Amino acid sequence: MSVAAIVIGLTLFIVTLFYIDLEETIGSATRLGLALPVILLPGVCWHVLRTWGWAIAFPEAARPSFTRLFRVRLAADAIGFFTVRGIANEPLKVLLLYDRVKPEITTAAVALERLAFAVISTVIAAVISLVAVTRLSLPATWEGVFGSLVIGAVALLGLAALLARRGSGDYLGRLVTRLDDWTGRRLEASRVVRFILEVEDVLLGLLRGDRRRLALLTGLATICYLLMVIEIWLVFWAIGQPIGVMEGLVVETFARLASVASAAIPANIGALEASNAAVVAALGLGGGGSLALVRRVRVLLWAAAGLAMYPRVQERRQ
Repeated sequence: MSVAAIVIGLTLFIVTLFYIDLEETIGSATRLGLALPVILLPGVCWHVLRTWGWAIAFPEAARPSFTRLFRVRLAADAIGFFTVRGIANEPLKVLLLYDRVKPEITTAAVALERLAFAVISTVIAAVISLVAVTRLSLPATWEGVFGSLVIGAVALLGLAALLARRGSGDYLGRLVTRLDDWTGRRLEASRVVRFILEVEDVLLGLLRGDRRRLALLTGLATICYLLMVIEIWLVFWAIGQPIGVMEGLVVETFARLASVASAAIPANIGALEASNAAVVAALGLGGGGSLALVRRVRVLLWAAAGLAMYPRVQERRQ
């Protein structure tokens, strides 16, 4: 999977080099370098707020320290960045907290934080996509992309509402019971099945418990989305081509969609450059290469920080 993804990524990277303005990008590199400390500030705030959101997702009695969560998050994201995101970084978070928190609790906290940020980000992206389709002049292909995002957001929001509604009982547990009745086997005897059911119990308890937790996660997800839009605005301000808020929202929306679709590409090579440069060009703007350059530098700096801060598991849990 990684080899195929790398080939796709390199192809995207080469194609991107053909339609971005290399001279403009190189010419703006000096201005970007001088403004880089300011441009990186939204990214710093983004990582701090995401870590705070993850801390909130833990039950209060089992919440690790913020500094430990920050190190674990950066380290796991760094490994996921250079491999296949999701497959590598999420399980690694559980492993790096293995000596402090029960694995099922960490897994549930990871799932809750991811679910909350994914749902809110998708809803915001759907609203922006709807506005983009109705208010902006975009090629037909781009209108189809943003229209599909609206449909996907509605489906995801329905699923989240089903999980978060108040009530008793679980979903996977009832499914396993029915399968036991149909097959005559005891699936709960499996350690893997028991672990999954325990994670579901913790996750549903968090979702149906303190509503303030969900409200805070919603607010943090919204702020994080806007921070990345501010980063885009700062890049174009630095190169002397300021853009409007709506254009920044559209660029961030498509960049996020492309990031999810290209999760299997190690280091997001090619996909990051292509997604940012393509949507900027579709809006009839210049500076797509500069935006891609800054975002590449930013993700590499954070990946290096994650590897440098990689924590160790001190002892094994019995």
